[in-house]
Amino acid sequence: MKVITQIETARGKVVYELFSETAESTVRYGIKVRSGLFDGAEEAVIKDITSELDFARKLLFTLADNLVLPSTADEVIEEYLAASVTVNN
Repeated sequence: MKVITQIETARGKVVYELFSETAESTVRYGIKVRSGLFDGAEEAVIKDITSELDFARKLLFTLADNLVLPSTADEVIEEYLAASVTVNN
């Protein structure tokens, strides 16, 4: 896992990372969200979201702009992907 972009919000208590992974010469992008806002640390890692870097970056900034937490990151990403497929078709 290679981190490409990292964004910190909430005074560094919420961190978003865009990462890449390569399998069979194909690069795929995923996002990790970490939060230390509450009593314990929370983390979500969503792998294999897309092979398009620009799409992955836009998604990363959307998550950070809306302060999406690890507990809901997978659902928000799923909805984002569904909306982008609907719009593009």
